[in-house]
Amino acid sequence: SLLASYAYDNFDVDLKSQVPTAEKSNDSLKHLTSGLLFPLVHGITVDDLKCPEELWKK
Repeated sequence: SLLASYAYDNFDVDLKSQVPTAEKSNDSLKHLTSGLLFPLVHGITVDDLKCPEELWKK
């Protein structure tokens, strides 16, 4: 099956230098995104994923 679930997370990292220099920029904050791909196996079908109304009620 080619069914998969995707998960993304945005996060910030402050990469401060131990020795500040005049040549380097002071912008040490980096904005990154991580992502994971989970293959949906064990008999999951497209119809199994059509349940948003049930999820929103909970």
